[in-house]
This record gives sequence, structure tokens and C-alpha cells, in this order.
Amino acid sequence: MKETNIKRVAILGTESSHARAFARLLQGSRTVRLIGAYGAEEAANRGFREAFGVECSAAPDAFCGEVDGVLITARNGADHLALARPYLRPGQTVFVDKPLCNDPHEADELIALARENRAKLCGGSCLKFATPLLRLRASVEDDPDGVVGASFSAPVEMQSTYGGFLFYAPHLIEMALTVLKTPIRSVRAIRQGDIVTALLRYDRFCASLFFGCDAFTAAVSFRICGRHCEVRLDSIPSLYAKELSHFCRLLSAPPEEAADFPALAEHVRVADAIRKAYETDTEILLP
Repeated sequence: MKETNIKRVAILGTESSHARAFARLLQGSRTVRLIGAYGAEEAANRGFREAFGVECSAAPDAFCGEVDGVLITARNGADHLALARPYLRPGQTVFVDKPLCNDPHEADELIALARENRAKLCGGSCLKFATPLLRLRASVEDDPDGVVGASFSAPVEMQSTYGGFLFYAPHLIEMALTVLKTPIRSVRAIRQGDIVTALLRYDRFCASLFFGCDAFTAAVSFRICGRHCEVRLDSIPSLYAKELSHFCRLLSAPPEEAADFPALAEHVRVADAIRKAYETDTEILLP
């Protein structure tokens, strides 16, 4: 294969386990080459360099003009807009790990830059690619008027130094967004220690989100015949290959095939609303 047919990418955020997972997967690619990585932690850069044999820089914009796309895996969503900004250029593909950003306004700015510059944007939680959740969504689509309620649960890391609740909560929120496509009208939430329980109000039913267990579960209840569907997700790492495959496909796709931009930021708005709800003990309306 000619060198000109190989897409060149960099990873931004060597401190993340996701960065290493993507790097291992890219080692087997014949069409995409990892040429370098960025990290703010020297120890993480050194370990990444030794493991994968690529240049590691302490400058996040070091690969501008050298790559066709970047995978932003930095753990703290507060850093994501600044990391993405230099690479949101025409034809570039930018993957941003969950959360897209910690702040909804920054998420809106990131998406606006991608749209204005005709960059291709993807990312969020890998759970949106989970086959059991997609099957459950199909059940909802087959009988949308029959849904009477839903419940979802997943781990959370309230004490995380990478944004607290906002660091891991997007996984659970994107589970709900994947299965239930209708708009969320409002959010209520209660925090009890390191556990958060949220209630999402839709037009005709509510869904509960339980942040604080070890497993990833999703269930939807239907009115007809008391039908009840449930799935259990045991492993997130197995989904890394699916989201990386989506990113690699976008590298060669025209900008028109990029993801629905507003949908990419929805988990940020919902997470922010849940946080405000449990901090203020009020119902938060969503536009």
C-alpha cells in the first residue's frame, strides 16, 4: 500500500487508559498510523513512548499540520476544548472522549468550531455502540407509545480529580440517550454520599438513573402484556474497537458524513443539569 493512502493520527492524553487501548488497536491497522502523542504528565509520556515507540510531546499542538486526525483521550473534560481547537480545521477528524466538555457552553463552542471549519467530530461514551443497548432501542422504536418507564445504572466516581461527577457520569447518561431518543423535559436528582439518583422526565414517562453500582444495566418497561426488556453490560473495553473503527472510517469520509453535532453535546447538558439538580435540590428544566 502506498504511503499516501495511510492516514496519520495522534493521541492527546497519554495519561488515560483509553489512549493505550487505542494505541494497541492502531498497531494492527494497515490504513491508519499513530505518529505521536501528547501528555501533560512526563511519566505517562515516558511510559507511552516505551510501550508504543512514538514521539511524545508536552505541547498539545505539536502535531498540527502533520496528521489527518486526533484522538483526544485526556481525562478531564475541562481540557478538551483547548486540546481540540488547533485541530478543528477543514477535513480534519477529531475524536473527543467522554465527556465532550465539562461545561455546556464550551461544548457548544467546540461544536460551533467544528461546524464552521467543516471538521469531522465524533466521540463521547463508547456505550452508544453496545449491541444490547441498540437492541433495546429497537424494542422502544417498535412500540414507542407502549413505554411506561425505564431505568439505568452504572458506576460513578464522585471524588475523581478529573471533574468529579462529570468524569464518569456520561457513560450512564449516553446509555439513556441511546435507548430513549425522545427529548428530556426536566431533571431531578438526589445525592447521598457518593451515590446519585436522577429522574429524567419525558413527555409520557420517566426514567431513573442510578449512579453508584458496579454494573452497567438498562431496562425498559412496556404497557402491553407487561413486557420488560433488560440488558447487562459487563465490559466497556470491548467497545473501544467499535468507536475507533467509527473514527477511522470518518478519516476518509467527506464532512457531510460527520455525526449529528447537537447529539454529541447532549450528554454534557444532561450531566450539568443533574449536577445542578442535586446541588440545589430543584427541578432543572431542559430546553
